[in-house]
Amino acid sequence: MKSIFKSSKFFYLAFLLGLLPFFGCGSDDGPVNETLSGELIIEGFKFPAGASGPLWQLSDADIAEILESHSADWHLREDKEWYKKGYHGQLLKQFGDIPEVRYLIAFDRHPGQKTREQFIAKSEALHRLFRQEETLEALRQTTKIPDPTKPGRSEPEHEWIARDPQGYYEYQVKSRIKRYGDIPEVYTVASFLLKFKQGAKLTGAEVRAYKAALAHLSNLDAQREGKQGEEPDD
Repeated sequence: MKSIFKSSKFFYLAFLLGLLPFFGCGSDDGPVNETLSGELIIEGFKFPAGASGPLWQLSDADIAEILESHSADWHLREDKEWYKKGYHGQLLKQFGDIPEVRYLIAFDRHPGQKTREQFIAKSEALHRLFRQEETLEALRQTTKIPDPTKPGRSEPEHEWIARDPQGYYEYQVKSRIKRYGDIPEVYTVASFLLKFKQGAKLTGAEVRAYKAALAHLSNLDAQREGKQGEEPDD
């Protein structure tokens, strides 16, 4: 079945920013069965810690309402809420009422701040549905992001950005410098994330620069992991 989901230049932000774009269509073999290391996944998808309670629960009536309101032109809607509801309906129609889909819907509908583990679970759910290199890379990157609910900051991320955008930017820079060093790509990624979170209009050049910087950081991670796996010389 051909998927309605189209490739998007913003795909690499899905794991971090809660966006909706994807590449291509899901695998005909069903939900993904690979881990980050390529091993088979035996157990089914599970909601992460903290993703429970009324705000994370979807009733059968909720699912029915989403499906009933779904229309074929959902992806053309300019209203964000209608677009999101159409996206949820498309997931249900394409993959069925399964835990991965329920979690993605619950994640988007949940009004509060999300933990790092909950972001990772979102990327895992996406990768199980859309088995592609892009979703696997997004999952790898999600495991490396700092926890947005770091100690000492209880306010939601959007409030933090509105109150202190420079502080948010500096936090993004410092957290990456610790991992990659003081290199230009760190500033490119941090600047892009701040502008996107603020809702600023982004140019094609900015998007390309962000993707190139992200790819460079990913290569540094791969090199580091390769060196760690090497056996010391005698």
